Amino acid sequence: MKRAVAKAVESRDATSNEFRTLGEAVYTRLRQDIVWGHLPPGAPLRSDNLREAYGIGISPLREALSRLVAERLVTTVGQRGFRVAPLTTADVADTMETRVLIEGEALVRSIRRGDIAWETRVVASFHALSRVPVPNRAGTSAELWFRHHRQFHLALLDACGSPWLLELAGLLFDQAERHRAVRARIAPRPKLVRDTAAEHKKICDAALARNPKAALRVLDRHYRTTANQVLAALEHVPRIKMTTPLA
Repeated sequence: MKRAVAKAVESRDATSNEFRTLGEAVYTRLRQDIVWGHLPPGAPLRSDNLREAYGIGISPLREALSRLVAERLVTTVGQRGFRVAPLTTADVADTMETRVLIEGEALVRSIRRGDIAWETRVVASFHALSRVPVPNRAGTSAELWFRHHRQFHLALLDACGSPWLLELAGLLFDQAERHRAVRARIAPRPKLVRDTAAEHKKICDAALARNPKAALRVLDRHYRTTANQVLAALEHVPRIKMTTPLA
């Protein structure tokens, strides 16, 4: 495996079981660079520059970009090539409101339909998440947090019985992860004081208590708190020099 990719994934061996393909390793690095703003919103993603920066060939690059387009983190228009998807206050608000609608419906269905196996998955995913600190920069810890955070929120929904609701919830989660990274990277530390673990526990407890009204209330508050912090952070973006390895 080429040295640039090994460095990109912080000395992890992209040929190990952690990454099934070189494309997956490149996808992970590109995704981190987009989520954490090293490749800023609207930045062109030129094939020659990317292959040089990440030390990879065209096939794994195409694989990675295709996945990122599907996640709406990268956009493409006709023959104009790829760009990092834009990020605006309207995007943040729309994502949050849509998540509340989609996940709210899925959560209520899960609470009504979930069995003991569902409860076990929720408890296990909450416990795993509670053992991982919230990151404030890209890297291995950020990927670990993302994975466990995603597993927890989707475990809450996975008894809903609707593949479409789960797919949409996953897509919206990935968008919101980019927003959270903006908040963590830009917002002043005092403004980020909150007990995220306690918020997750309240959601978990309400779901396991089979109380859909309480679960919806704490889930809504959880997402709106994050969105409001992201919107406040975005006010600082014009004054922040956003770096890119392709500059």
